[in-house]
Amino acid sequence: MSRSWIRSGNEVLATLQDVVAIESVNPDLPGGCRGEIDMVEYISDFFDAAGIPSETHEVLPGRSNIVATLEGVNPDRVLLFECHMDTASADIMTIPPFEPHIRDDLLYGRGASDTKAGGVAMMHAMKRLKSAGVTPPCTIKYAGAVDEEYRFRGALHLAATVKADAAIIAEPTELAVIRAHKGIARFRIVVKGIAAHSSKPQLGVNAISKMARIISAIESEIVPMYKKSVHPLVGSPTVNVGVISGGTQFNFVPDRCVIEVDRRVIPGQTPEAALDEFRQLLSRAQAVDPELDAFLEEPFLLDGAMETPESAAIVQIAINACRVVQGDAAITGVPYGTDASKFTAVGIPAIVFGPGSIDQAHAAVEWISCEQVLTAVDIYQQIMMTDLAV
Repeated sequence: MSRSWIRSGNEVLATLQDVVAIESVNPDLPGGCRGEIDMVEYISDFFDAAGIPSETHEVLPGRSNIVATLEGVNPDRVLLFECHMDTASADIMTIPPFEPHIRDDLLYGRGASDTKAGGVAMMHAMKRLKSAGVTPPCTIKYAGAVDEEYRFRGALHLAATVKADAAIIAEPTELAVIRAHKGIARFRIVVKGIAAHSSKPQLGVNAISKMARIISAIESEIVPMYKKSVHPLVGSPTVNVGVISGGTQFNFVPDRCVIEVDRRVIPGQTPEAALDEFRQLLSRAQAVDPELDAFLEEPFLLDGAMETPESAAIVQIAINACRVVQGDAAITGVPYGTDASKFTAVGIPAIVFGPGSIDQAHAAVEWISCEQVLTAVDIYQQIMMTDLAV
């Protein structure tokens, strides 16, 4: 079968084109089918050809993490480079999602920015060391993880099973060193009403109307509290009511309404504590309105925030590597969540670092700067060549 895109003569970019052409949409998202299966096969073949051993670890039925290992001078000191292999849905894209054309230094396709470019750059940095016969001071592990786009189950498995002294997580940070990011609580609030014919609404309890008052209370009572808590790197907590559903037809008084809520927590806060704000709000609302039957379901996702001290060795090593390769370094935080928090939660210092912009992640037209990808390879290689003990 012929392809519509031209493979780059640069081996790094050609590898990136190959993996972008692989459909690895998370199977829990619209359009997802095979998940990460073909990515694991490609990455395994890549490391086999490079002479770097790898192994797979099943996380979910038919879905496995892959871990490759390049032994270091000190085999007991491990530096982990991690990247997720799944992508967001491609259903909204307005370009062919798996045709990785390169035009004007931009490589297009789903996952190009989020975050196959970072993973490819890590892989090629390891390959360079192996090809040159260079033994890094620490053992280097590359991990391709499943399920970042849904519930972080690949990273959770890695954090529980892979020994590491520090971790670098690939995400599109525009080559800035990220040492802090927000955490997430995702949950549903349910209101139960009483069905009735719409010609006699007084015989029922309208669940949608009750929910509207809860949403209004969230905006007037909870949101203002967030402005009082500001983290210097990631800003304030946020809340978003992303989905609302309820009712059956025009002439029914709706007996059920549900909202799906995304609450972002900052370092120093916990997702579990964030839920209490909403439980207390519902309790206050029910005290005022005896007809209100509302409750918060068991949360869909609780994921902690991440913050690694600026003085941590991995932060300083990454900053120095950026300066060596490109003359300067930026260090900051981001408002989104990543796999990094799973490692810091078990005591592994972590940063987030990679080519590309988060503005392109999940976009209808996703692309990445080829120049940034090539620079990332150099920076990752520089990090790999620095001893964590220094």
